[in-house]
Amino acid sequence: MAVNARQIKVGVNIGTSGSWGTGTANATAVGTGDGHHVRDDLGIQMSRQLSVDDSSGQNFIGSVQVANMNAVSGKIPLYLHYWDTFINPLWALALGTADTTPNALSASTAYTGTFEPATTKTGLYATIVEDKSLDIYEVPGAKFTGFELRSGDMGRMEIDFNFIGDMQVEDSTINTATQTAALTYPTLGLRAFLHQCVFRVNAQGGGALGASDAYAITGLKVTFDQPLDTVQVGGQTTIVEPEESAFPTCTIEVDFPRFDTKSDDFFAGHRGTTAYKADLTWTGPVIGTLATAYALYMEFPNIVATPPSYAVPAGGGQITPKAAFACMGTSAAPTGMTGTGPIYVITTGERSADPTV
Repeated sequence: MAVNARQIKVGVNIGTSGSWGTGTANATAVGTGDGHHVRDDLGIQMSRQLSVDDSSGQNFIGSVQVANMNAVSGKIPLYLHYWDTFINPLWALALGTADTTPNALSASTAYTGTFEPATTKTGLYATIVEDKSLDIYEVPGAKFTGFELRSGDMGRMEIDFNFIGDMQVEDSTINTATQTAALTYPTLGLRAFLHQCVFRVNAQGGGALGASDAYAITGLKVTFDQPLDTVQVGGQTTIVEPEESAFPTCTIEVDFPRFDTKSDDFFAGHRGTTAYKADLTWTGPVIGTLATAYALYMEFPNIVATPPSYAVPAGGGQITPKAAFACMGTSAAPTGMTGTGPIYVITTGERSADPTV
């Protein structure tokens, strides 16, 4: 029988064995709590640098040697979900840090985990495994560069966690069919939708964000990207551990349903380079017997509006403005906020421990 997408299994586990640069021995085994229901291919492609011998004295090229293994790149494409047991390690990998004193799960209190961009991701990487039934493909060392979160069809939230890796192998002795058979996965019914999300904005120097600061939106995209280098060195055929090679960038893009006295705020804000603060809150179903619901919260303590769009459509249709914001760090958290980086993420769920980073 031919392989189809229903048979694909994907696992991601934060690296715990060895050090970067030891190849397949660098891999960490996946298992319980590491599975992910992906909505697309990971986009990984093994690639070797093939050096041909084009010396004189031969009529045709007759020799080729492998120079290095090219770095691989890809993404973990998911529908955004609330089950923090599975998604919190990905937030930790994408942003580079996790709270060391989370609010632990108890009989009466939900678990909360917090994530903020780290100044360096040195030593933080993962092993990614994709079981395609006929073969098991492994990226022993993968460093996450960020994520793109967006609303899709029917307001269904989608998220891609982006990464670069050292290589792709098909003959791992660490991740075999035994490990992929042990993968467990998040509950399919805990996906997040745009209708569960509230977007709020006010002046950075104003009071804490409240109900009057909410904006109705019909579309949303949030991106965080931390460029990492890929460097080949002597003594090994794979790249050295990638390091930060540029300033990280973070952006918010929103679509408004109507052009009105509220959605036009950001034209003047862009003109005046107004400093804003904003947050996004997704609220899911109630957690078991607790009074608290699953949730995802993002705060942005220092944002500025980039050029907005108020294009007039043909045929007498409604003007549907678009606004975009560049997110930056700040020296002190504004009123009502905690983080000082360009983005601060809090998950609420039922995980029993913080991801090890």
